Amino acid sequence: MSRERPNPKVPEIDTLARAYLADGLRRHPDIANHVERVEDVEKMGMWALLTLAKKMGIDPDEMIRKTEQEERALSAYSFRYPAFKGELPFDLTFTFLGKSVTRMAKVVYEHTPEWPYYDLRKQAEFTGWEGTQYHIELQAVPEEHHDDGTVTLGTPRWVEMTDFTEDDVLPHKAWDAVIDAVDKKCKAEDAERRRAAASSKSRPKRGGSPKDRPN
Repeated sequence: MSRERPNPKVPEIDTLARAYLADGLRRHPDIANHVERVEDVEKMGMWALLTLAKKMGIDPDEMIRKTEQEERALSAYSFRYPAFKGELPFDLTFTFLGKSVTRMAKVVYEHTPEWPYYDLRKQAEFTGWEGTQYHIELQAVPEEHHDDGTVTLGTPRWVEMTDFTEDDVLPHKAWDAVIDAVDKKCKAEDAERRRAAASSKSRPKRGGSPKDRPN
């Protein structure tokens, strides 16, 4: 692994600005003409990035401002219009003092993946600002006990388990599994979106002048 010695002449630009500069240079259309591997740009230190920008004839300050504006706009769009919204059902079993009960549960999520997806609003492939919001809901089943000893089940209702997703209640690997399952479900939905879009494009258009219509 190569090392880079700190240079006292490097301007005092914070870590976020370095990330904006790296991302802007990485996505520049001419970047492949200046580096052997585009992915190496993300690993460069500030001095190397500034040198690369100068070599490409790019104003680093302007690149940082431009990239920051683009990423803020991307973040705002993905926050307002998440790539996918849905529910992921599963069974949840509780064990109390040797007694177990299983209830229906579901993950209610909004998910924008790191991979390109088919955006229904844009009607095109798009890569958004990665992020996931979700909560867990449990189906509560009321019981009515009668004098004759019988029990009647009432209408189920969904209850949000707010404490369930608090930090340290479950290990991180449990929530990693949730995100993986959501991402897998979204990939299946994305494939269906793409099939529907392709089918729509291949479908013959209606209308036109009478002479264009078949007899």
